[in-house]
Amino acid sequence: MKKLSIILLSLFFLVLLRPADGLTFFWDNYLVKIDNQKYTKEDFLKWWNFWKEPGMKIPDTPDPFINWILLSREGEALALNEDPYYKHKMRVFLSVRSLLLLKNEEVDSKIEISQNKIWKEYLKDYVPRLKIISLVTNNEKEAKKWQKEIKSKEDFEKLFEKLKKEGKAKDFGWERPITIPKEIRQSVINAKPGDILLVNFHNNYFLVLVQDKKGPEKEDFEALTKSISHKLRKKEEEKLTNDLLERLKRKYQVKVYWSIIDQIGNKELPKELAKQIVLEIQGEKLTAGQFYQKLQKEISLRFPNKKINKEELERLKRYMINTYIAQTLTSLEALNRHYETKEPLKDLYEFYKKQLLINTLEEKIIKPQIKITEDEIKKYYEEHIKDFTRPEMVQIAVIKTTDPALIKKAYQRLKSGEDFFEVGKEIQFHGVRPEKYPLSRLVPEMKEVVVRLKPGTFSPIIKFKRGDETWYCIVYLLRHYPEEPHPYNMVKESIEKMLYQQKFQKLKEDYIKKLRANAHIEINQKAWEEVHKELEAENAKRHKKF
Repeated sequence: MKKLSIILLSLFFLVLLRPADGLTFFWDNYLVKIDNQKYTKEDFLKWWNFWKEPGMKIPDTPDPFINWILLSREGEALALNEDPYYKHKMRVFLSVRSLLLLKNEEVDSKIEISQNKIWKEYLKDYVPRLKIISLVTNNEKEAKKWQKEIKSKEDFEKLFEKLKKEGKAKDFGWERPITIPKEIRQSVINAKPGDILLVNFHNNYFLVLVQDKKGPEKEDFEALTKSISHKLRKKEEEKLTNDLLERLKRKYQVKVYWSIIDQIGNKELPKELAKQIVLEIQGEKLTAGQFYQKLQKEISLRFPNKKINKEELERLKRYMINTYIAQTLTSLEALNRHYETKEPLKDLYEFYKKQLLINTLEEKIIKPQIKITEDEIKKYYEEHIKDFTRPEMVQIAVIKTTDPALIKKAYQRLKSGEDFFEVGKEIQFHGVRPEKYPLSRLVPEMKEVVVRLKPGTFSPIIKFKRGDETWYCIVYLLRHYPEEPHPYNMVKESIEKMLYQQKFQKLKEDYIKKLRANAHIEINQKAWEEVHKELEAENAKRHKKF
C-alpha cells in the first residue's frame, strides 16, 4: 500500500513538472474526434484563421469546422483530387503563391535602401539645382550673334524678354542634373551663377544663362527621399531579377534558336519551318508554329489598326521570347523549391487543398443535381408578387423654407397664377426641380396632402418638423405612379439565381447530414468552451483597440 502511494505521488509530481506531457498521458488532448481521427484546438484555430471573413461571427459550436472536415474527406474519398478542374486550380494557386515567395526570397529580401545610399544618389543626380533661362534657335549664326551682343546678365535678361514674344526664349525654371540631357549635362552643371553658355542639342542652339545655383539642402533632400528610395528599389529589383534569370538559364539549360526566330514574320509560316524548334527549356520545346500563333495574337492586340513594320516586329519577337523565358523559368524554380512544405505557405496550402476539394465536390457532385424549370420560376413570381412590385410613387417639386412669412407670400403668388418653378427660383438658391419619391418616404404631413392632389396642381402650405426646426412647404404634383408589379421577364433571371442558390444550399445541407450520420463524431465540450472563450476575448480586445 505504501509502495502504491509512493508511485501515485511520483506520478502527481511528474504531472506538475511536465504539465503538457502529463495531461496527454491521462486523457486525450483533442477538440473534435471524427472516426477516431483527432483534431486539436490548433487545427481549429488554423482553419478559423483562413475561414473567417471580416465581421463574421464566431460559431457557437464546432459544427462548421466538422462539416468542412467531412466534406473535404468526402472529396478525397471520391478521388476528386485527380479531377482536371482540381489539378488546374491547385497548380494556379501554387504557382502564384510560390512566385511571390520566390520574388521575396531572391529579390525583395536582398534589397536594402539605406539613408546613406539615398544621400549618395541625391548628390549624384539631384544637385546642384540650377535656375536656367535660355534663348533658342536652330540657326548657329543667330545663336553666335546673340552671344556676341550680350555683355552681361542684364543684357541677356533684356534680350530674353524681347525674344519671348517671338517664341525664341524659354524659362526652364529649376533644373537638376537628372533632368538635363546627358549630352550637355556636365557643361551646364559646372557653370556658376551668371555664366552664359552656348550648347548644341539635337540641331538646336541654346544660349543658356544660369541665374542661380543651389547645393544640397536638408529640406530638399527630405522632400525627395521617398522618390529616390523608390527609384533605387526599382533599379535593385531589376538587377537582382536579371541575376536570378541568368542563373536559372544555366540551371535549366535554356537554348534559343534566333536563326529560326529571325525567319518568322507576319506572313503565313511555311510548313517545313513550323516544325522547327525556337526555344528549349529543360527538354520542353516551343516550335516555330506555336510561337507564330502567339505572335499573331500579340500583333492583333498591340497593332489592331496599324500595319507592323520590320523594326516593331523584331522588337516584339525579342520581347515575347524573353518574357516567355522569364515566366517559364521563374514558375519552374518557384514550384521546384516546394514552398508549400514550409511556412508561411504550408498551413494556407493545406487549407486550400481541402477547400478546393469541397469546391470541386460542389461543382461536380452537388450542382449537377440542380434543375430549375420555367414553371417553378413563374410559380415563385406569382406567389411572391409583392416582392417584385414597384411601390406607389409620385413625381413632385417642392418649395420649402423655415420662414412662414416667405411661404405665405409664395403661396399668394402661386394662387394669382405665377409659375411654380419661377417662384421657387426666387425662394431657393438652386431653384426647385422635379424628383421621384416612393409615397411611403414622404413625411406624414406631406403624404396626407399629396395623396389628395391631382397632377398639375399644388398643395396648400404644409407645416412639419425636422429636428428642432419647423419647416413650411408647398408641393406641386407632376405625376402619380400607382403600385405596379415588375414584368416577369425583367425579374426572371434574378428569381432563377435565387432558386438555384436555395436548391444548392438545401442539397449541400442534405449531403452534410448523410456524412454526419455515417461518421462517429465526438466533441470535447470543455475544450470547445475554452476555445470559444479565447476567441471571444480576442475579438473584444480587437474591437476595443479600434
